[in-house]
Amino acid sequence: MLLPAAVLLAAGCSRLPGAEVPGTESELTVNLSGIPESKATPGTDAENAVNNLSLYVFDADGMLDIVHACTTDEIGRKSAKFPVKTGVKTVYAIANMNGSLASRVNAKYLLSDLETVSYALSDNQTSGLVMRGSMSSVSVSAASGGAASVDLVRGVARISLNSVKNNLPAPYGTVKIVHAFLCNAVGNQNLKGNASPDPASFVNRDATRGHVRTQVIGTGSNAAECAELTFHSLGDDIASGGTKTYGNRFFYAFPNALTSPNNGFSDPFTPTATVLMTVVRIKDRNYYYPVALKGGLAANTEYKVDLTITGLGNKEDNPFAKIDKAELTATVQILPWTTGTPVSETI
Repeated sequence: MLLPAAVLLAAGCSRLPGAEVPGTESELTVNLSGIPESKATPGTDAENAVNNLSLYVFDADGMLDIVHACTTDEIGRKSAKFPVKTGVKTVYAIANMNGSLASRVNAKYLLSDLETVSYALSDNQTSGLVMRGSMSSVSVSAASGGAASVDLVRGVARISLNSVKNNLPAPYGTVKIVHAFLCNAVGNQNLKGNASPDPASFVNRDATRGHVRTQVIGTGSNAAECAELTFHSLGDDIASGGTKTYGNRFFYAFPNALTSPNNGFSDPFTPTATVLMTVVRIKDRNYYYPVALKGGLAANTEYKVDLTITGLGNKEDNPFAKIDKAELTATVQILPWTTGTPVSETI
C-alpha cells in the first residue's frame, strides 16, 4: 500500500502550490549601449566608467530568474552571454552600485520591488555614477536563445559652471570666485526613476547646512552636504572685463521638475527649483549669485551655466534673496550628456 502512495505523490508534485516546473535551458545575450564615449568633456572620464555591472533577468510574472555579475571583460566588450530558462523575460541592468545599494537590490526577487529600491544622491560617486537600463518582452527560445539590447542611463543630471565674466563697473577692479555649490538639490530617487522628491532629502536646503539659517554653506565649518557632488572650491581671480572659463566644474543632482525659484529662507523648508550658487568676493566681502535652474532638471542631461556679473549680489545673511536682473545675467544651455543640439535659456 505504501508504494502506490509514493508513486502518486511523485506524479503530482509539480502541481503542488509554489512548485516550479523546470524550464528548458537556453542562452541569453545582453548587449549594452548608452555608455558614453564620443563626447565626454575632458576631465569627465569617471562619469563614463562602469566599475561593476549586474544583470537581473525576470520571468513573465516578474519573478527573478537569475543574476549575472558581469566580468571586466564583458563590461569592456559591452556584451554578456549566459544560461537562462526559456520564456519571455525582462532584463534589468544596474551599474556602479556601492555595497549598500547592492545589498538592497539583491534582496529583491520581484521586478516591481527592484524598481522601487530607493537610493540617495550620496550613493553616486564621481568615480562611477549609478546607471540603469532595462528591456522587456525579450523572448528566449530553446532553439535560438535570446538577445536583449539594454541602454544604460545615469540617474542624475549634471550641472556645469562653464564661465564667469566680471562685468562690474571698472572701479570694483579684480574679483575672486570663491566657490560654487548646488542648493535645493534633490537627494532621493528610485531605480525606476519615478520617485517623488522627498522634502527632507533635499541637499543644501536654502544654501545652508542642515537647514539652519545661520549656517550658510562654505562659511566657517559649514561644509556642503554630499560635497563630492555638490561643491567646488575655486579661488580664481577675474580682472575687470575678464572671463574665467572652466572645463571641468561639474555638479550632480537627481531630477527636479520644480520650476519656481527660491526667494529666501523658508521654515519649514519649501521645495523649489534646484539652484547653482556662485560666491564672489568683491572688495573683501562675499556676494551670492543664485541661478535657479527653473526649467527643471532631467536625468542624464547636462545644464551648462555661463554667468556675467554686472552688479553686487546677495549678502551672506540672505543668499537666496531675489536677485535683480541688472546684477546678473545667466545663460543655461540644456544638452544631452553626450550628443544633441543645445537649447539655450537666458535668465
